[in-house]
Amino acid sequence: MVHRSVCTPLERPTVVKSDAILAVDAGGSKCEAILLDTAGTLLGYGYCRQPGVSGRDRRAIEAAVAQAYVSGDFRTLFTAGLWGSLLGAAADGAQPGRVESVPCSEPGTALAQAGLRYGCVLLAGTGAFVHAALEDGRTCHFDGSGPLLGDFGGGYHVGRMALNATVRSDWHPRHRTALREQILKRFGVTSPQALFSLNLFAQDRSVVAALAQLVNQEAEAGDDVSRAILVRAAETLAETFRDLVSVLGIAACPYVVVGTGSLIRCSDIYWQTLQRQIGTIAPSFTPCRLTQPPVVGLAAIGLRQALGEAASAALDRLRKTPIPPLPKGTLP
Repeated sequence: MVHRSVCTPLERPTVVKSDAILAVDAGGSKCEAILLDTAGTLLGYGYCRQPGVSGRDRRAIEAAVAQAYVSGDFRTLFTAGLWGSLLGAAADGAQPGRVESVPCSEPGTALAQAGLRYGCVLLAGTGAFVHAALEDGRTCHFDGSGPLLGDFGGGYHVGRMALNATVRSDWHPRHRTALREQILKRFGVTSPQALFSLNLFAQDRSVVAALAQLVNQEAEAGDDVSRAILVRAAETLAETFRDLVSVLGIAACPYVVVGTGSLIRCSDIYWQTLQRQIGTIAPSFTPCRLTQPPVVGLAAIGLRQALGEAASAALDRLRKTPIPPLPKGTLP
């Protein structure tokens, strides 16, 4: 089943012959889309999550865009994070006069969302990476290497550790965890051994990454094993950050380090651990935890493309706009 918008439908203003921005965040597990005018006013919102289907799958993107794209009667539609071939007509059949694709990247999106041009980005969602864009022109990017070769500290990593914990939960009382029953229930099996036949690691990575939500839920409820998994994942991402800081020689520089991705945004345990590690590795850095979803950063890039230096007021309005919330604790 496709899970779509989980919020009260927006009141949708009528926009005629003006410019607009369509931002689409196609992630590893879900796709989110917003439509806004050049004043920074939210016009439409869409969300699609389908178990076992990547948020980058055409079906997920088209479902999210169909919900958000409420009218096509625009002079120019600036699209950020969306391939033009996936943009159809609006529900009323209207088409924009012109479509302009806006160049964007995940690190650039996070920096734009924080109102920065330079700094470091730590992302922990389905996958994970660290990135630096420095004032002297240097850049550095570590990880984002996928679930088999990398993504250390991301949702898939957390999900894999949760499965490990479930398998050994019967070995000794010290391994007991509330995750055991939660994960067996999730997959409809009666014992950890029955997980072997499900071939979970051959399925879309969103299947395993989605277990991060269970881990966070049980960690918040006091399960020691679950908490240890989140702490270990955050420390692993911090070690990648340590590598980046060391290679660039910037430990003493006063940069902002932006934390983004659903694990960082939705798990206080993960973020608090990561924040402590950042303070140890680079005490002069200022941690910044993004609370709005990445689609807001894409929209910010779209506004800058559409308005240039005149985008400040619209960007300020966008950052103050509450994006329709997902269910509490939704990960990754």
